[in-house]
Amino acid sequence: MDKLLKLAKQSLSIVETATAKDEEIKMWINAGIADLERQGINTKKDNSLIDSAIIMFVKANFGNVDIKDKESAQKVYNYLCANLGLSTDYKVADKDA
Repeated sequence: MDKLLKLAKQSLSIVETATAKDEEIKMWINAGIADLERQGINTKKDNSLIDSAIIMFVKANFGNVDIKDKESAQKVYNYLCANLGLSTDYKVADKDA
């Protein structure tokens, strides 16, 4: 979580030592992880593509960020999800298979 929190702050242009928005950022990180898992994407891989998708989810939903930035981040998130979902390397193994 610390690595993702640091990355999220950097992408949101928040100073690393500032803590006022940490709980909101952590909430969006957890929501991003849950959304990827809902789509059957394995978030347990320590991988920059997974991290990027989570950060784009945070950026698309966090506080008072410029609306164009939010829309752009949402498009990137959707693109990453679509591509991760097509790759067998990132899909959670089907338990019933």
